[in-house]
Amino acid sequence: MKPGYIAQNFPLLLEKHNFRRIRYHDLRHSCASLLLANGVGMKEVQEWLGHSNYSTIDNVIRM
Repeated sequence: MKPGYIAQNFPLLLEKHNFRRIRYHDLRHSCASLLLANGVGMKEVQEWLGHSNYSTIDNVIRM
């Protein structure tokens, strides 16, 4: 599989299933929001996403 395959084909998948168009990277933001909403701690979300500090998570959630 080519390194960019998923990111390149993501818009086609959204269109095929009549989903709202979003960037592939936005899935990380959704992941962080869902984890926090379901009681996962900020430290765990930070580690899960590979961020070096909490402020990065806070910035993502506020987008």
